[in-house]
Amino acid sequence: MMTKLYNKKNGSLVAFKYPARGTSNVLRMAGGEKIGSYTGPSGKGIIVREINGNYRRFSLSKACPA
Repeated sequence: MMTKLYNKKNGSLVAFKYPARGTSNVLRMAGGEKIGSYTGPSGKGIIVREINGNYRRFSLSKACPA
């Protein structure tokens, strides 16, 4: 798990690899400005505002270092 992203300051830029469509074995580059962190039933995650302006929630159990 990438706890480094979880502990990073809000407002900082992050970049990591994440499965395309959430479950596939094909990884894509994801990233943007970190808005916040959360802990949910499936583990820790972060909220990121992507470059195109969309807000996305990423589970850190699926994220890989860039």
